[in-house]
Amino acid sequence: MRIWALVFALAWTTVARGDVRALLDVLKRTGSLTIAGEPVCATGALQNFYHRRHDEPAWTDANAAALIRAIERSEEEGLDAQPYHLAGIAKAEDADRDILLTDAFLLYGTHLLQGRVDPQSLIPAWCIEPRRIDLPAVLQAALEDGTVEQALERLAPRTDGYTRLRAALASNRTIAANGGWPPVDPGPALRKGDRGGRVAQLEARLQSGAPSPALGEIFDEALDRLVRDFQSHHGLNPDGIAGAATIRELNVSAEQRVEQLAANLERWRWMPDDLGDPHVMVNIAAFELKVVDRGQTRMTMKTVVGKQFTETPFFPAEIRSIVLNPYWNVPEKIADEELWPKQRGDRTFFEREHIEVVTDGRLRQTPGPWNSLGRIKFDMPNRFTVYLHDTPARHLFAAETRTFSHGCIRVEKAFELATWLLRDQPEWTPETIDAAIATGREKAIPLRTPVPVYVLYWTAFIADDGDLELRRDVYGPDAALIDALHLSQPVRSSLTRRR
Repeated sequence: MRIWALVFALAWTTVARGDVRALLDVLKRTGSLTIAGEPVCATGALQNFYHRRHDEPAWTDANAAALIRAIERSEEEGLDAQPYHLAGIAKAEDADRDILLTDAFLLYGTHLLQGRVDPQSLIPAWCIEPRRIDLPAVLQAALEDGTVEQALERLAPRTDGYTRLRAALASNRTIAANGGWPPVDPGPALRKGDRGGRVAQLEARLQSGAPSPALGEIFDEALDRLVRDFQSHHGLNPDGIAGAATIRELNVSAEQRVEQLAANLERWRWMPDDLGDPHVMVNIAAFELKVVDRGQTRMTMKTVVGKQFTETPFFPAEIRSIVLNPYWNVPEKIADEELWPKQRGDRTFFEREHIEVVTDGRLRQTPGPWNSLGRIKFDMPNRFTVYLHDTPARHLFAAETRTFSHGCIRVEKAFELATWLLRDQPEWTPETIDAAIATGREKAIPLRTPVPVYVLYWTAFIADDGDLELRRDVYGPDAALIDALHLSQPVRSSLTRRR
């Protein structure tokens, strides 16, 4: 009996191996393959995997069931299970099913590792290297050990930022599945002391419940605290007044929040595992900079970023030096479109603004309290000529939406940031920095160890206190990313190359 079973197994393997090889030959010859109505996507990695196995079939029923379970939980990662061949796997057999299972693992694994959407398709200048791993080798080891689900879990980002945001996604999915939260009718601003049905709606929304007779219709101290708390976690002025902007954010649906959270999880999948220690993170959407050292936030401050038509780009760089009393070398476009017209209208404009015409005809502003860069510039060479800097326009930090610059990033606490970055250079203390600024002369101080800085865009993130923070999509990339995530087959080019 055992001999016949062995003969049957060997015969099945031989047939299946031949079928796998035949399908791979079609893929190699035509460059594409469709099985059970499902297009095979990870063509390069798939051929690599089977080449290492000498075209032998790979999947047992137990491993296939584990993969299906993992894919069915893909929404926990903010991903849609549709591209991962569940429908085709259910109806395919033998070699067809084997190849679909392999492609599903490689495709889902790549999306967990590097993102479902290639960031360069949305941000052509994106230059952060994706995380890389030998996925065919990961798959082979998982099949041998029976650890398919665990192998996929390990491919997702391991950072706190990702795992805590994933938990927030699960919470918001539950709220959405249960009907979401009740809206607040539009109308005049609501504030402490007001009464009426809209106040009851406001309280119900902030308690994520439905209006009921048990809820009061007076805007009391407790409701004031709820409004302020909501505002502080949505980037709004926490004044306790439920005006148009606050009501607009209250009325964003739970389904829309799920989409927003999924988009920001995708952004985490674009990031490297190691951001550098320490590093500086600028969140354009939150108008905020923070310094992270040894896993702890050491400093936070407000920022001012680019206007709608001079948007601050997304990029990584390194802070390599700090310039005290910087000259502002005026970009040619700003000089031509803004400053020269003012000088032609008022011959004293350049003199009053301390602007010089240098030998090549370019403009620069001399160091001093009038300088547009303030007293400190943080030099971080990059293709966009964007940098962090101080500013004399301190009043702008009080604004709720801080999009006022030509693209560079103004920081609220430039002196404190400079002092922290120079903490390991004992010759530069707060007193010596102050003294150097007092000379009025430009001075560049190279950092002994450059510090990574990431200028990125997060509209949903977890704060240090563990609370979910949400921000408006001021530049619009959330909408584009959400649309891309809903495409039936967004495929990274790296999946199609044989590696």
